[in-house]
Amino acid sequence: MEIISLLHAKMLHLLYLLAALSILFPLINTVRKQQLNAVSIWTVRVYMVAISIQLVLGIVQLVSKWSDLGDGLRFRLEHAFIMLLAVACVHVTPRFIKRRDAIGARNTTFVMIASLALIILGATLIKTALKS
Repeated sequence: MEIISLLHAKMLHLLYLLAALSILFPLINTVRKQQLNAVSIWTVRVYMVAISIQLVLGIVQLVSKWSDLGDGLRFRLEHAFIMLLAVACVHVTPRFIKRRDAIGARNTTFVMIASLALIILGATLIKTALKS
């Protein structure tokens, strides 16, 4: 179980990188008022897979340590809920990608920014809760 905890913790840095790329490329298309190109779609999909893996690792970790959490359970459940919202944001993007216009690129950019904001909020929450 320690490897799952380690993977879940260290994969956060990869998610930050992928989130930045999945914001940057659609943002370029938005500024140019173009539809999403292949690179933008590819980065969003890779980010979608990575964040889904991260969610599965987090749920496995939460379920396996459920009885040991004690007072920290509330913070871990809040963290899980916020991260679930971030994953939901990312999984909405195929709807916008199918539009094949500049509005789809803009909406994808907004949703990716919202996802990154939720990830930062959830990671900060759990780190703050575990330190106190």
